Amino acid sequence: MTKKEAVFIDRDHCISCGDGNLKELSGGLFGDAPLREFIENDPWGENPMPYIEHKKWSYVQCINCRQMFHRYILSNEWNEVRFSEWMTQEAMEKFEESIQTPASDFNKAKQHVEHILRIEKMSLELRGDSPVRILDFGCGWGEFLAMCERFGFSGYGIDRSSERRQQGKHLNIFPEIEELVMEEGSTNFFHVITLFEVLEHLDEPLILLKSLSRLLAPGGILIVETPDCSDVTDIKDEMSYRKIHPLDHINGFTPDTLRNIVQRAGFRSVQPHISHVSTDRTKVIKTEIKQLLAWLTNDKIQQYFQKK
Repeated sequence: MTKKEAVFIDRDHCISCGDGNLKELSGGLFGDAPLREFIENDPWGENPMPYIEHKKWSYVQCINCRQMFHRYILSNEWNEVRFSEWMTQEAMEKFEESIQTPASDFNKAKQHVEHILRIEKMSLELRGDSPVRILDFGCGWGEFLAMCERFGFSGYGIDRSSERRQQGKHLNIFPEIEELVMEEGSTNFFHVITLFEVLEHLDEPLILLKSLSRLLAPGGILIVETPDCSDVTDIKDEMSYRKIHPLDHINGFTPDTLRNIVQRAGFRSVQPHISHVSTDRTKVIKTEIKQLLAWLTNDKIQQYFQKK
């Protein structure tokens, strides 16, 4: 029996500046090599290839602001199919297990603490003696929020996955911004909002950033992380596939284009405080030099902003 083809929508204007002057960097059919092999080798509940193999993908760049993104993305209806039937809970756990090691767990926890130390210092003037109120958008299992609460923060999360909300490590996780606002009954509620590996997945990242701005107190801190796609314009190998996966990583950011889209949403770039979680003096010195150079050369894809 022939599968019904998935429906894609055409983003024919830039996701950042709105300009319609786009150039294609790469493209083809989902069923063409090597993309077909990469997709079929991923863990799935149901393999999506029969639904998409004859559909076109096109990775484009805005001539005006140089933002890169996939022009054709799944419709809302088919995105629900992707989350409910293709990316099952079992498949997601299998993928996470494939990349999880003791070293990766340690580094993730270390990075969480480094962020928390910066957040505590950078939000002090804004909040006074009250605890940090933090929202982690796209929080997954709530691991970062659980760590935040160990440091006395008041943490909230948003994640669309019902499995992650029910089985995660944190209680205050909502499916949508609207439900969070309804529960708390206030805007300008948070001192800090974090977006770790989120913007690359969103159909309309600028609209989301503007919505989050309304939840952040004036002068509040926004932290954004995305993969660095500066050197990726085509899907040729495993690395490039992971960075610009046309079903999942539908937006490709560089340090400059990430900064541009966040600034368009009403934020200004700020230099993060340097924090250390190490007993190695040499590593501390190298980290300080690296963070300083990264700020001066604007080459970071982990960036801090402040609401104007």
